[in-house]
Amino acid sequence: MTRKIKLVLVLSAFLLSMCRAYDQNGTVASINGLSCQNYTDYGFLKRSERAACFYVCPDGTVAQPDISENFSDSSSLYTAPKKDLDTQFCGVASLPTATQQLASTSAPATPLVTASPTTSPIASATATVQASPVAEISPTAQTRSPLLTGDVTMCDQTTDLISFRIVKPAPDFTDKLVTVQISEQETTCAVNPVNTSLLTCTLPSVVTFPARVVVSLDGAVVNDFPYDGIGCILVDTPIPSP
Repeated sequence: MTRKIKLVLVLSAFLLSMCRAYDQNGTVASINGLSCQNYTDYGFLKRSERAACFYVCPDGTVAQPDISENFSDSSSLYTAPKKDLDTQFCGVASLPTATQQLASTSAPATPLVTASPTTSPIASATATVQASPVAEISPTAQTRSPLLTGDVTMCDQTTDLISFRIVKPAPDFTDKLVTVQISEQETTCAVNPVNTSLLTCTLPSVVTFPARVVVSLDGAVVNDFPYDGIGCILVDTPIPSP
């Protein structure tokens, strides 16, 4: 019996040594759109510093790379151009190439790059799978249980990202079409890989606060609330002269 107890204690110590400890300073976000949560990975008799990251590709998909170092303003990825991140994490050569593939056959590639402020390449990529515009949605159409609490945990106009708190218990998104519209503009969202209690979305390129947030599940409105924009970060970083 004593030998079995010792074996259980050794096994428990081994399992406890294999865990992650996330940095309490929160997410580190770069102006190129890459945001990461640093953590320490404790393995058996060793430890390593890593970062779980989140990046929205030009076609609207969300890449979740895990890098083998802590992410900070001194990291090479922090100052890397977006085209390099698109190549490394999304498998595309450059942003214009990806945009051109997503464009309608009746529209040239150039207008997509110089589109009006109310339209972004990401929104164009997701428009074919979204529900009807916000203007046609009435608050009385909200018949299902809400997906979001209405709380905004992070808003950064520098990286064009915003995170909403998901209700508890978290709903099952399997085989569900979730549509999020901010200020009457469709956006791309995904469950945050670092904190799965958050739904992280891209902010429209031009947004005016207070902004109306409408969430639909399979075409039925489940959330409709305003966000006043208080606490939303906007950093105007000057471009260095050559």
